[in-house]
Amino acid sequence: MTTSSAGVTIRRMAESQNGLVTGEQAISAGLSRCVIRRRVRLGEWKCVGNDTYLIYGAPSAMVYLRAAVLAFPAVVSHQSAAQLHGLGYGPFTGAVATVPSRRTYRFRGVQVHQSTDLDRRYVTHIAGFPVTNPIRTLFDLASVTEIDELLGIAQKALARRRVTFEGLAEILEELGRRGRPGTTRFRKLLEEVSPGCVAPESVMEEKMIALLSASDLPMPTLQMPLPWRGPVKGRADFAYENARVIIECDGRRWHTTMEAFEKDRRRDNLAQLNGWRVLRFTWHDLTERPARVLDQITQALRPAA
Repeated sequence: MTTSSAGVTIRRMAESQNGLVTGEQAISAGLSRCVIRRRVRLGEWKCVGNDTYLIYGAPSAMVYLRAAVLAFPAVVSHQSAAQLHGLGYGPFTGAVATVPSRRTYRFRGVQVHQSTDLDRRYVTHIAGFPVTNPIRTLFDLASVTEIDELLGIAQKALARRRVTFEGLAEILEELGRRGRPGTTRFRKLLEEVSPGCVAPESVMEEKMIALLSASDLPMPTLQMPLPWRGPVKGRADFAYENARVIIECDGRRWHTTMEAFEKDRRRDNLAQLNGWRVLRFTWHDLTERPARVLDQITQALRPAA
């Protein structure tokens, strides 16, 4: 194979690998070690570590992750996996991977963890990357994330049905053990998250905002203090002040506590006595009947038009 045709083959490989090729791939395409060394020396290729080369583009977290995956049996994990899954992990510009081995691996630009229990059933693929699945990702995050942030991520994952409570409980039973980093925090997470959790109000509010933004309806006031005096204080999720309409997103299931149920009804009664109407919507309403939700809000606003 000529150097020219080898270059075409290598370029095609790199296009699916974030601009990267390994030395073995380049040799199998027809290049020699001498040619590879010369291209690195001339600055045409950049060695990013472990006989892996960036032949175009600039180094980035994704490039280093891909390089690690190409160089050894690494799986994208922890914060990097959370970002690939869209789990709402905060700003993070690093690269994190796990190798299923006790052996210590080092790779430029990548934080590498070791694990002897990274079962293949906890690995999926995103954009060609092997990635820990959402359940394993949450378990791993417990070792590097504070409980408040971890709880928020887990609630959103549960609300979006990326994970189940049962799945989280199973991985704790399987992998959690005394002395393992994150086990205590993950156990606390399960104590905070109800098995019947459908969606925390914050996620539902995001869903409602997205629904209203895509419609012709005006945006209501968010988290408005209840506009009347009385024994029941708090805020309304959404309110149309001119129309005197309150919208509440109820993220609790039918087995919500009686205390919470009664509190909501007292608030609703006070709202009516003070000339306000209350519309309550569930997660099922927002996800399965969005058109009906918009229609009911439209009807509620119509008398004030």
